[in-house]
This record gives sequence, C-alpha cells and structure tokens, in this order.
Amino acid sequence: MSSATTGAERRAPAIVAGLKRAGIDLVSTLPDAWLGDLIGEIESDPAMTLIRLTREDEGLGICAGAYLGGRRAALLAQNAGLLLSTNVLAGLAFHHQIPALLMIANRGGPEDNQYYHAYKGRVTEPVLAAMGIPYHHVRGPEDFRLIDGAWQQSVLYRMPVVLLLSRNALYDEGR
Repeated sequence: MSSATTGAERRAPAIVAGLKRAGIDLVSTLPDAWLGDLIGEIESDPAMTLIRLTREDEGLGICAGAYLGGRRAALLAQNAGLLLSTNVLAGLAFHHQIPALLMIANRGGPEDNQYYHAYKGRVTEPVLAAMGIPYHHVRGPEDFRLIDGAWQQSVLYRMPVVLLLSRNALYDEGR
C-alpha cells in the first residue's frame, strides 16, 4: 500500500464525518483519480447514499431534487465537471435559488503533475468569481470544518457553494 493510499484512508473518513455533521447523506459523483478513496468511503458507509453519474450536471439536478424533497446532498467531482456544468450551476444559483454543496477536486495547480489539467487550475476560480458563486479552499484536514459552514452558507445565500479540494486535502503524502 502506498503512502498516498494510507493518507487517503485517514482523510476520507474525516471528510465523510464533515458531510454527516452538515446533515448531508446523499452524494452524487463522477470518478476522478484524486476522489477514488473518498468515493469508496462514502459508498461503504450505510448511512450515506452514493449516486454515480454519467455527467456532472446530472449531479446538480440530483442535489436540487434532494433539497426539494427534504434531503441534503452534495456533488463530488473534478473541476472539469464543474466547468462543464456552469449553465446548470447558474440556473440553480440565480433562477431557482437552490442550495447545494459542491466538493470539487481542484486539478491543475502545483500539486498536479498532469499538463492536461493545467488549464482547469487557471480558469476554475475566475469562472466561479465571474458567476458570483461562493467558493472556499480546502487545503488540508484543518479546513474540513468548512464542510458544515459551506452548507450553512449555501442555505443562507440560497445558492450552491463550492469547496475546492486540494490534493493535500485528500491525501497525506508527508509534505
């Protein structure tokens, strides 16, 4: 077992605990290499419902439907999926005013060694800022407290709130 996997095994349960503190028990997701262990942790927890997606914008619809049905839901995806979903995100935020928590693997930054993710790291925050969507950085376990606060902000603002998850938030690699 690699040190990255060992670190993820320590971080994933803490993130799931944060979701539970926020009252979130339904998570829709599209896989990403950084999110695999967290997805596995959610799937193995009998108190959580995991819905696998074919497109991230479907997950926003699931979050909206869950909220309208009295449940709290989150979308777990990579920033490429967030960028793909801007139309649905804007509709939830501005037209329908529906809270949602989006936990997004923030690919393309200094922790990412794949050149094809670089543009995502450059455009994610400017796109969120241009849309007026609140977002926060989750850089490590000290920021997991933001999960509950971001959900509360989402309800208060009546719009989605994004948590941008760094690799270090998902894996303890001894850095």
